[in-house]
Amino acid sequence: MRKLDRLISRAEEVLIGLLILSASFILFANVIARYVFNDGFSWAEELVRYQIVWMVLLGASVAARQGIHIGIDILQRFCPPLLAKWIGLLVHAVSIAFCLFLVLYGFQLTEQTHRFGQVSSALQAPMWIVQLAIPVGALLMGIRFTQHFFRTLLGREQASAHLDQIG
Repeated sequence: MRKLDRLISRAEEVLIGLLILSASFILFANVIARYVFNDGFSWAEELVRYQIVWMVLLGASVAARQGIHIGIDILQRFCPPLLAKWIGLLVHAVSIAFCLFLVLYGFQLTEQTHRFGQVSSALQAPMWIVQLAIPVGALLMGIRFTQHFFRTLLGREQASAHLDQIG
């Protein structure tokens, strides 16, 4: 399981890196084309926008893995350890449920968009590819929150957080 986790983590990070690199290159080329040659690429801004959608949703999974999502943990800090553990489990369970909702709704949206054949305005690319970021990102986040849930349940959350930071 650890190897699969590392493989998924590496794939997320590499894909986000490639998306950032290609978006930067496209934007740079578009600026040069617009201001030097007085003619930009009509599709550039749309493509970069869709790349950002994918980056954000994949990045949300990375943030979930690293435990750096925005949260209010003041209640947990001042509670007895056992109560703090149960609050943590509840937070992870709600997060998992929300991700499950996003996966199901995201797949329905993607399937409907695919069925209708909707395409983007400038690229004429299938919009279902863009919308697929919702269920894919939510599924990856759900996996990460599930990992945190079981680590908290088994009392391994602190040790795991330390390993994630050094590895």
